[in-house]
Amino acid sequence: MTVGEHIQNAVDNSDRGNFPAAFVSAAHAVAETLRKTNGKDSVSEDDFRKFVKENWELISFMCIPLALPLPLNVPFGVKRIEPRFNVHHGADEIIVMLLEKCTRTGKLPPKFTFRIQNGFEIIDGELCIPFTVIGGLAGIAVVHPANSDETISDKYCISIADFKMFISELWGRIDLAVRVKKFYLEHD
Repeated sequence: MTVGEHIQNAVDNSDRGNFPAAFVSAAHAVAETLRKTNGKDSVSEDDFRKFVKENWELISFMCIPLALPLPLNVPFGVKRIEPRFNVHHGADEIIVMLLEKCTRTGKLPPKFTFRIQNGFEIIDGELCIPFTVIGGLAGIAVVHPANSDETISDKYCISIADFKMFISELWGRIDLAVRVKKFYLEHD
């Protein structure tokens, strides 16, 4: 599948409230972006880590509220799924791990769920992730320069802060995301 098809699936699933499937599609869009960028057939956790680190400022601007209750003491059930999560972790590390797991298995790991409210939180032994993370990951894939040749129907939109824009006009236009961020920060 192309990055555009993954983004379309992410938006469609998100609109239906199927956030786990939307996240998996956004993860595949990021992985495909990395394949295009790196010229490799496979993507490693280190590739995801570098991508998230390099793009964290825009990802977090597009999707995560400024005040996050992180790091979290990850619950035991999550530690069993991912043993190295035995200390406090930040949102970026959680997202990297989920990107790698979702692209490898095609599904969200158990003990992870999405919520409408902002912020990461532990509820009933599950790690709850704000569904807006999906938009941040999909958004960074859309605006990444490697995807300037992608296409999607004009009926698909994505929000960057309060700006709702046609995805078809954003492919490869990281400059527009940076411009929106700058505008938003100057007028806040």
